[in-house]
Amino acid sequence: MEQIAGAVLITIGVILFILRPVLHGDEAPLTSTDGGKDELDSQKKISALKGLRDAEYDYHSGKLDEEDFQSLRLEMASEVLGSIKGTESGPDVEVEIQRVRAGLAAGSTCLACGEVNRNGSNFCGQCGSTLE
Repeated sequence: MEQIAGAVLITIGVILFILRPVLHGDEAPLTSTDGGKDELDSQKKISALKGLRDAEYDYHSGKLDEEDFQSLRLEMASEVLGSIKGTESGPDVEVEIQRVRAGLAAGSTCLACGEVNRNGSNFCGQCGSTLE
């Protein structure tokens, strides 16, 4: 009898735990406010850049001939440019430019990779180079 009562209490606890968000009115939207467009565009840009890098590597290692490399390069470069134009708007780009300029003035921008580091950093957080 005690085992049945324990099982019933555990079952009720699990059900209440599962239903808690519904009972309290909590929301967890499955999509972002922009429908995931920014993340998808960013993934497209990264994928196209990696493809471009791989095509260049294949060309320099002799796996691709000149004609194939040029057609792949043109196709992937247009994908990259299209995704960059689609994701970067004017104000966001201007804010990024100001951030990089401020980093250069403060000496916190890495000259090797362009990463803007926190003020007072001695080494780049991205590539590990010494900051001047």
